[in-house]
Amino acid sequence: MARAIPSLPRKFSLIFPVSLLCASILAGCGVGPVATSVSGHISVSGIVHGGQQPVTGSSIMLFTAGTGGNGSIAHSMLVAPRSTNSIGYFDITSDYTCTHPNDQVYIVSAGGDSGSGTPNNALVMIDALGTCSNLLTSGYYITINEITTVAAAYALAPFMTSYDHVGASATNATGLANAFLNAHLLADPESGQIPTLAANQTVESQKLLALADVIAPCVNSDGTTGCSALFSAATPSGGSAPTDSLTAALNIVKHPANNVTAVFNCINAKAPFATTQRNPPNDWTMSLTVTAHSLFSPTALSIDSAGNVWVVGQNTAAGNVYPNGIMHAFSPQGIPFSSTGYGIGTLYDSFGVTVDPNGNVWVPNWDNFPHNGTTGSLSIFTGSNNATPGAIIFASIFDNSLDYPQGIAADALGNIFIGDYGNSTATIYKDNATFISGGLAFGASAFPTFVAADGSGGFWMANSGDNTITHVASGGATFQPACCAQTYGVAVDSSGNAWTANYGSNSVSEVSSTGTIVLNSVTGGGVVSPSAVTVDAGNNIWLTNYRATHTNGTISELAGNSNTLPAGTGISPVFVSATVPGGYGLDAKLVIPNAIRPDASGNLWIANDGGNDVVMFFGLATPTATPLLGLPKAP
Repeated sequence: MARAIPSLPRKFSLIFPVSLLCASILAGCGVGPVATSVSGHISVSGIVHGGQQPVTGSSIMLFTAGTGGNGSIAHSMLVAPRSTNSIGYFDITSDYTCTHPNDQVYIVSAGGDSGSGTPNNALVMIDALGTCSNLLTSGYYITINEITTVAAAYALAPFMTSYDHVGASATNATGLANAFLNAHLLADPESGQIPTLAANQTVESQKLLALADVIAPCVNSDGTTGCSALFSAATPSGGSAPTDSLTAALNIVKHPANNVTAVFNCINAKAPFATTQRNPPNDWTMSLTVTAHSLFSPTALSIDSAGNVWVVGQNTAAGNVYPNGIMHAFSPQGIPFSSTGYGIGTLYDSFGVTVDPNGNVWVPNWDNFPHNGTTGSLSIFTGSNNATPGAIIFASIFDNSLDYPQGIAADALGNIFIGDYGNSTATIYKDNATFISGGLAFGASAFPTFVAADGSGGFWMANSGDNTITHVASGGATFQPACCAQTYGVAVDSSGNAWTANYGSNSVSEVSSTGTIVLNSVTGGGVVSPSAVTVDAGNNIWLTNYRATHTNGTISELAGNSNTLPAGTGISPVFVSATVPGGYGLDAKLVIPNAIRPDASGNLWIANDGGNDVVMFFGLATPTATPLLGLPKAP
């Protein structure tokens, strides 16, 4: 029976000048480098629980995340050992220095006794606290438990290898800060419980609680036989068995399809967290689903340098007061910028969106119902780096070459490439809206659907009509290999090779930068009717499966050219049948998933066309610089 927790001092504050503070942890704030160090008096107190039991004699460690790269060594902030008392309480009060107010802080509990009578050397739990300057929240203490541990594992997976190796490159402060904020979507760092989210946000909370219950028997034991089932189930194929509860959680979230049932079966009769997850999930991925007013049939998305997500829809719902398309922008945590969206009365049937090097947002209008007699246009909006994001720069740019423009991509040179579905041509603009060229033809029945910049001033086109893809070099030279089948998506890896989503053959192809077919119609990884493809900075290949089952879609992962596996090898589960479709994410209820993009926190964002929402998967990918302006690269 759990012991009642006595009234404790409620302290949790980091004292900095008011000018350094942001209004709210979840609201986000600037995370750029700060030139001067800032000293402050830090007072942190709280409780460590294994399930509902206090953990006594546990070592408490406070860290700031490292800056030497993903998984780099973290920096200890404590000058003397600290531990929990007989009721699991700890109090840290001393003078420390946050090198920058933007340093990301987390706290660790290691070892201790949660009721077995013997210290548990396998007990390691964590709570992701966040940006130093955001932690001035007086009157509260924090909780470290299995829920905060699982939440941190999901959100920080791309940046963590162990409790003392959490870090990112110095150039990816934004991605790391957003990852810490994302951990707060899954666990309140103060209460240690699932937080109450905004009305438009939904996470797989029952799966999260189930995974907390999975590691609880190990935490609430002496660390020997109580952990053996967990450590066995959490051992990745060909990898080493974990030796502590945090590493076990990390292995599970990094290999979400590994031993799914065995992991679930680690839950015992004394499970401390009430969950409705009565059966094993399809996998251990974790998703955030976000909605917005009038967002209907989202088809494309692009991510800007701050991690904000710009989404466009084909049109709005029948009978809606808005007669055509609307664009929405979401914060990295899925909060809409606007209650109504942008481009009302301007956008119509938009299948593409891109952010240019200046941060402005470009949207092609497939046709122009409000402007009868035209076959498409371009609209340009200010981005999040503007005082009024979403303001119209150009409502409708027309020219004779635009013919049902669909795909669009920007590169770092300021080129804007547009695929014209109607006449199987391409159009090029500069990011100052200057027309460069149009009518670049490559077959009357190509019908291009997607565009990807090649990083060298040229671009690739995915052709849905003639089983080809097209490359147009910066000098205008064109080649068009027949590699694919009804290709809806194309993406470029760090070597400049193109990867395709072959909807018509349930497969993926790879074509070199010179036009040589490297892999032709490769299947595996649960690829079924793929509608889009993207490549992250680790050269992992990600696809959305438009209709993996009769009702739901999934995402697939394949090895790219920098992986330890041969390129094209399926990493996600294989397709078996419509009831066992393979891939990841079936629990997220994807419906006709379309565009897919990684962000600088290692999350994957998906335009969920049939669900009228946007879905983000926590920490599955390698952190990737945004916006995508050619080849994928580390932030």
